[in-house]
This record gives sequence, structure tokens and C-alpha cells, in this order.
Amino acid sequence: MCLNRNTRGVILIMLAASSFGLVPLAAKIAYANGLTPYSFILFRSIIAAIALFALLKHKRTGLRMPPGHMTTLFKASFFGYCMMMITLYVAYNYMASGIATTVHYVYPVATMIGAVLFYGEAINPRKIAALLVSLIGIYLLVGGVASSGFSMIGASLAFVSGLFYAYYILTVSYSGIKNMNSSVLVFYVSVFNAVTLFVICFFTGDLTLDFNATALVSVLAITLVVNILGMVALQEGLKIIPPSTATILSTFEPLTSLVIGVALLNETLSWYHGAGSVLVLISVVWVAWSEKQASTPDTTIQIPR
Repeated sequence: MCLNRNTRGVILIMLAASSFGLVPLAAKIAYANGLTPYSFILFRSIIAAIALFALLKHKRTGLRMPPGHMTTLFKASFFGYCMMMITLYVAYNYMASGIATTVHYVYPVATMIGAVLFYGEAINPRKIAALLVSLIGIYLLVGGVASSGFSMIGASLAFVSGLFYAYYILTVSYSGIKNMNSSVLVFYVSVFNAVTLFVICFFTGDLTLDFNATALVSVLAITLVVNILGMVALQEGLKIIPPSTATILSTFEPLTSLVIGVALLNETLSWYHGAGSVLVLISVVWVAWSEKQASTPDTTIQIPR
């Protein structure tokens, strides 16, 4: 079956989102078998860097790049992906993970605003409407209607984590590193993350080797699915479709987590989970259809740069 370029981009982003939705399951298994949150993401980064290095060497893919690209990559890694993970995991210590995750999903809004203000992307009314629908759906999916367990510190950290992730997406979408080999890009992000997280774990005493084989298997599995398959798919998708569109499609992630939770962890499915799932699916299908029709004229409002 022949897919047009935009459809391929949509599929890649949704593949990435689906893989990211598996993280909560792997994290629960790892934590129950000896790993701490920081050690979990540290070992993910180390294993991903080693595996990608071996893969790139096998394919004889060069790792050299212009000095300017290395600086941009470091900023995207440290101020984007690494700080996103750190602040979100710390937020989970202050409030319920569902509420923290809901606040974290400010990143589609931040990405859309950043793309318009700093990179001259056009305002698309259909995208704005789809974004609002998806955010309501996410609130119902992972936050529900409960307001207990709220923490201002936790909410602030989760909010900042969303801003860091928006920065990462915008940086890899609108800088010279966009056209890099995606596996090389993810390799360097993994290396920078591993170094940063090792230093943090060492000085905070959060580095632990007291874990069993089950924890190791969960890390290996999630590294293969998320850090290698998912992150590379995300980079490839961002080469094709705008970051504002990609982040709306990424709201498919909590829906995947919900399905896994119900199917494998015997979690309860409430009416608001069902309603949230429907809203997220509507927004994703809406945006995916819009991308497929992207070659047709569209109503946009252009903001002067």
C-alpha cells in the first residue's frame, strides 16, 4: 500500500506515542523489583546509547557532525528531554501521577504557541479546536474528575516538564539537527542524558544496583521499544509534519497507557475514561485527516514574524 508523505508522518508520530504509553507499565515493574525512578531512566539512556552505537557501527553510519549541531543537540537533550524527565518524575513525588500527567500535557499548547510566536507557523483553527478536544479528553483519561492530591509544587514541576518537552520538540523541528540521521540524533541525546543522570544519581545517592533480573528485563524491553523505536519514529515524524500537529497526535499516548492498564494490570475503567478515550480519538482522527488533506487549500491566519 502506497502512503503519501503526510500520512507516513502521522503513522510515525502515533507509533511513537503508542510506544511511550508503555512506560508506566515498565516503570511499575522496575520499581517493584529494586530500581528507583532516576536509576530507571539512567539505565534506559545507557542501554539505548550502547545499542544505538552498535547499530550505527554495524551500518557504518558516521557519528561526526558540525560543531554547531553538537551544541544544539546538547541544549535539546539537557534543557529539553532530560529536564522534562527529571521534573516530571519529581512531580510524581508530590502529587498523584494522573494529575501530574494531566498538567504535563500543557506541552501541546506550549508547542503550538512557540511555533507561532518564534517560528512563524500559521494559526490553524482546526488544530486549535482539535487541541482543545484532546486536552479535555486527557483530563478525563488520566485526571478524572477528582481534585484530591493536588500540590502546588508538584503542579509547578509538571507544568515546567511540559515546557521542557515543548522546547525539545521545537528545537529538533526547527534547527539544523532536524535533517540529521534520526538514529544518530537519538544516540547523542541518550549519551547526554546518561551523563547528566549519572551525575544527578551519584550526588543524590539515588544510584542503585540492588535490583533483580525482572527489573533489568523491563528496562531492556522499554529501551528497545521507547528509546530506540519510539524516539527514532518521533524524529522521523517531525521531519514530515509540523510540531504543533505532532503534539496533538501524541495525546494518543495516555490512551495506550489506559488500555495496557486495563488489559494487564486489572485497572478499573470508569465512564470518564471511556469519554476521554472517545475525545482523544476524535482529536487524533481529526488531525490525521487534516494532514492527509494538507495539499488542499486551508483557512489559516498568518502571524507576521
